[in-house]
Amino acid sequence: MTTTWDLTFVYKGFDDPQIEMDLKKADQLADEIGKYRGKLATLSSSDFVLFLQQHEEIGSYLVKCGSFGSLLFSQETTNDNFKALFAKVQQKSVAVGNKLIWISLEINKMDSESFTKLLEDPLLSNYHHYLKVLRLREPYQLSEPVEQVLNQKALVGTSAWVKFYEEYTADFKFEVEIEGEKKVLSQGEIRPLFRDPNPITRENVFKAYYQKYMDNSIAISHSFNNIWKDHGQNVDLRKYPTTMTIAHLRNQTDEKIVETMMGVVKKNFTLVQEYYKAKAKLMGQGEVIKGSDLYAPITKVTKYSWKEAEEAVMSAYNEFDSEIGQMAQRLFDENLIDSEIRKGKRTGAFCAGITPQLKPVIHMSFDGTSDGVATLAHEMGHALHDMFSARKQTLFNYHPPLVVAETASVFGEQILTSKLLKTMDDEDGKLTLLVNQLEDAIGTISRQTMYIFFEKECHLKGANQTLSFQEMSDIWDKYVKEAYADSVDFLSEQSANWASIPHFLFTRYYCYAYSFGMLFVLGLYQQYLEEGNSFIPKLKSILEAGGSQFPIDLATSVGLDIRKEEFWQAGFDYLNGLLTEFKEIVDKRS
Repeated sequence: MTTTWDLTFVYKGFDDPQIEMDLKKADQLADEIGKYRGKLATLSSSDFVLFLQQHEEIGSYLVKCGSFGSLLFSQETTNDNFKALFAKVQQKSVAVGNKLIWISLEINKMDSESFTKLLEDPLLSNYHHYLKVLRLREPYQLSEPVEQVLNQKALVGTSAWVKFYEEYTADFKFEVEIEGEKKVLSQGEIRPLFRDPNPITRENVFKAYYQKYMDNSIAISHSFNNIWKDHGQNVDLRKYPTTMTIAHLRNQTDEKIVETMMGVVKKNFTLVQEYYKAKAKLMGQGEVIKGSDLYAPITKVTKYSWKEAEEAVMSAYNEFDSEIGQMAQRLFDENLIDSEIRKGKRTGAFCAGITPQLKPVIHMSFDGTSDGVATLAHEMGHALHDMFSARKQTLFNYHPPLVVAETASVFGEQILTSKLLKTMDDEDGKLTLLVNQLEDAIGTISRQTMYIFFEKECHLKGANQTLSFQEMSDIWDKYVKEAYADSVDFLSEQSANWASIPHFLFTRYYCYAYSFGMLFVLGLYQQYLEEGNSFIPKLKSILEAGGSQFPIDLATSVGLDIRKEEFWQAGFDYLNGLLTEFKEIVDKRS
């Protein structure tokens, strides 16, 4: 039996009067903090700390209200009350945010000497990183009136298109034939069938799933084209050097490191091709696997109950470290996980760390597969990261940048896989785990980087022209061919795969964070294997750092250098070792 979350620790419900009171409080504080305007450069250290604490207090009210509205909308995108609350909170947040735009502008207008004094003052130590990150955006900031207009127009621009896409696609109904019977399935019901043991069912499901997006090409094309054009305007207005600059600023890394990482991933697309050729051989398909068999189970499918999934994940975390296990158990004990499959529920999985003072919650649709168990371990890792960060960080340093936000989540999956491998005593079980780990790595590293290549071309072309659904599908096919070569015979409907990926809409160039994050964690995990339990305090220190350090400094703190190709290649060396094991079993069975 799956679970639903209890969000009453945030607010009692969508109509809780405290929501309106908190929004009003944020608005009042935004007016009050205006007393510092024009004076920041002359404030004493103690007053500057007080000013930043008040700024964080406003942010806490807005984040709390905004997160609650978003979480309710995610759990039931068709609920009119939830939609109304979500829209209202977004509107109020923009209005309050416009009153605060002057802050970053004024801090970034400080002369170098005044700013350096802030960074050297021990009283401001908790905010040093926040101020450094703020300063990175200084060359791309516009005037206050322009910033306010952009902030306001986002409500009917990117935010509106994202909300429309979420609501529109969450309500899709898929008509598909399963073992001779016509069925109508929701998003949450059809996606697990990508891994159905019946090849005919898999093919029918893939065709029905992507055909649905093709049938709705007008609405979906409009959503994507407006995102491409909006981002292109931002790039021009802010004079970003590249379309990816905003992502590098957000991720607190630089273009050279990301290009190095992506270059290594591209060199290792051969891992993808060799894996699928071996899987095709195992399935008796020669050296080319059918597109509908990408996620096909290669042994008897094991179905897990929610209780079994909980026991498997908790056993792995408890064995790794008792403190981490106790922290993870709270998520179950305090009803912080919504794992139920429901019509109208947002697709995908995520963990929401709201503020350091509030508990994180997990959203997922548990389908009983081994992938579902891995997703639970993954999202619990995110929650643990939030819990550790909350120990030492305030709001401005609470969330790590996306490229290291996957640290605990991917590490958690590694812990689970390692635990299962230790207890596995049959070849079929080992084969299943190898397949799961390799396909997870391909999906998280190689495929996500392929997404970036697709997104980059769409941004470059879509900024100046309207791309048709077919044109975007053609761009998708080009990069799919680059990654998979001739190892997969994709169904024609799979050219529409891009249309089902919401990350392109939610956050610009989000996906390279997955590639970066998993390869970063593989480096950490190798250190753990070498050092054993003495490495665990180092891991905890990384998690406690939250968003208070640059990724390059976090890596350096444990002896890793992410500027070097060898660092990124080390992750693939580990994965190639798994691939060798897999191919040996395949050869033995062929």
